[in-house]
Amino acid sequence: MKHSFAKFVVPAVLAAGLATGVSADTWKFASEEDKGDVQDIFAQAFADSIKEQSDGDIKVRIYYYGQLGTENDIVELTSKGTVQFVSVGTGHLGSYVPEAQVLDLPYVLGGDVDVIRNVLTTSPTIYEDLSPKFEKVNLKLLTMISEGEMAWGANKPLRTPADFEGQKIRTFTSTIPVETFKAFGANPTPLSWGEVYGALQLKTVDGMVNPVYFIYNAKWHEVQDYLMFPGQQPYVGTVSTNIEWFNSLPAEEQEMVTKAIAVAEQAAHDYQLEINATNMEKIKAERPDLQVIVLTDEERAVFEQLSTTLHETFYDVVEKAYPAAEKDTAREGARTILQGLLSEVAANS
Repeated sequence: MKHSFAKFVVPAVLAAGLATGVSADTWKFASEEDKGDVQDIFAQAFADSIKEQSDGDIKVRIYYYGQLGTENDIVELTSKGTVQFVSVGTGHLGSYVPEAQVLDLPYVLGGDVDVIRNVLTTSPTIYEDLSPKFEKVNLKLLTMISEGEMAWGANKPLRTPADFEGQKIRTFTSTIPVETFKAFGANPTPLSWGEVYGALQLKTVDGMVNPVYFIYNAKWHEVQDYLMFPGQQPYVGTVSTNIEWFNSLPAEEQEMVTKAIAVAEQAAHDYQLEINATNMEKIKAERPDLQVIVLTDEERAVFEQLSTTLHETFYDVVEKAYPAAEKDTAREGARTILQGLLSEVAANS
């Protein structure tokens, strides 16, 4: 979840090592996050399962945030087959799979942990309608994971759109998050995660949005006076593999991957529940003066209604990503995906 917008260049030596210096029985897994983050727990559990299933014949090497470049870089490396597996948030797949940004829309998945997990792991809409879009860029979607509810941080209570007026909210660079906070009345301000603490401390940025575990790890709670829980959405991570490489694997190794993904998803799910609760308690202990606000049903309803205007924005984003001859079909496909997800969430609720 560590979002850097400065372009990294993969060192030539490292790139060469990726291409030729790793033995055939070592699979490479690139994550956008760091050690101890939710995607790391997933990657570690995946690696352990593959090692165990293969009796140590296959190892998984994990690359962490920044080691191979930006989030876009590691998606590209996986698309090209230089890396076999990649985990990134849905927002960072937008330039490859614009339809994946449907998971960035607020108030689509809701706030029920069990419903979110069930939809992210079993949804026909995701794995039958959305997944083929990954294949067009040489990726195979393996699973999606929730990293916890996104909380708003600020130095004032944010309960209504009027409260957002004039507030500079640090958000991610993709279109949907930026447009979301515009719709809420704020001034969205994309920043590298490494710049956020200083910006909050100097008050050049007023607030931010992230899961609690990450807010604590980044120490942003030290420079915010309020945390709001709006029931807006979870942070959704995706795990994909290079589809040509996966299809070339023997059937027994494909089965190993499938089993390891299930093991890793369970480990990541359990961890995110634990680490978000634990880090919330740490925040309260370290900042007893920090105010925690859970928006009421009535307050959430206002933001949920505003969020429906972003559905057309999502259709526009998808349509613009396609050539003229495919725009109408792409827009209708985006509509099918969004409406399918909304129906599945409602059916599971």
